[in-house]
Amino acid sequence: MTERATTAGPGLSSSPSPPDVPLGPAADPVLQQALEWQVTFWSGEITSHERAEFDRWVERNPAHAGAWEKVQRTNAKLQSLSSPGGGTALRATASPRATSSRRTMLRVIGIVAGAGAAAYAVRQGPQWQSIMADFRTDHGERRELVLPDGTRLLLNTSTALDVRFSLQARNVFLRSGEVFVATAPDPQAGQDLTSRPFTVHTAEGAVHAIGTRFIVRELGGESMTAVEQGAVEIRPLDPAAGATRLNAGQRARFSSTAVQVPAASMAAETAWTRGLLIAERMRLADFLAELGRYRNGLLRCDPAVQDLIVSGVYSVDGTDMALATLEQALPVRIKKVTRYWVTVGARASSETSKKNIRQP
Repeated sequence: MTERATTAGPGLSSSPSPPDVPLGPAADPVLQQALEWQVTFWSGEITSHERAEFDRWVERNPAHAGAWEKVQRTNAKLQSLSSPGGGTALRATASPRATSSRRTMLRVIGIVAGAGAAAYAVRQGPQWQSIMADFRTDHGERRELVLPDGTRLLLNTSTALDVRFSLQARNVFLRSGEVFVATAPDPQAGQDLTSRPFTVHTAEGAVHAIGTRFIVRELGGESMTAVEQGAVEIRPLDPAAGATRLNAGQRARFSSTAVQVPAASMAAETAWTRGLLIAERMRLADFLAELGRYRNGLLRCDPAVQDLIVSGVYSVDGTDMALATLEQALPVRIKKVTRYWVTVGARASSETSKKNIRQP
């Protein structure tokens, strides 16, 4: 079922924050300004002139609004005190001595900020970003989204991503997992405005779409992209790496510093979009690692059979059936402690032992 993500919400607002709001306060003076405004509200001494200046600051640039929203998400306590009434509440409950100097409040904020820094660091980790992502899928789940511009996204199992559209760019931040992208022409271009580039960001770099259909997968330490139609341009985080263009039928892995030599893409890489797992002379251990992405619990491979070769087409929606098929085709036995703890080991027979298994 296709989900149309067209209404205002997380990452998809009518006036969304731009994607270039940094992840840390030291990375961008705009975020530092937002933190300073937060301190001003906390001080309880904000004047009407300062409030008007704050309103103008927020409206001046979408990046300002984006930075302010990020500050509000950092701590629930910050969020509760950041409204225009927050300063009034502090002023009403604090003693005259406590509110006589903004410098005193800044010292208090410094202590709170020190405690919050560790929490902030945790929140910038990949696990937290995946948990808090705009869109997520569980084990074995696939989910289709249609973005406001008409672009179609298909999220694979255990995928998390954020969507950030602005007047300047269309960005998807892949936090974990894998996504298929079928880009649509930017409707903004039909309004006498500049067409916005479409980019998928990973921890290692960016994949810029050039009217295309492609997949991007986050592999932990590196990313992979394969192009089905059109072309993409890969730019690792390190500017010295430059840009690498991939055309239809090509794939490549990349780290934050380099792009591997492009190779021909394989049907197996996009088979999941059709609910399939295609194995082409794949090691059993590698096959089970892929199949395990689509089922809950532990699916392990006994080292005695890990190098057996698997070929065939399997449904990712029926992993038990896939395991049963393996048991018919290979000298293996499926051992289930529970449904969530399964081991594929050697079949005990007079012809086959754990210590002497020959590949078919």
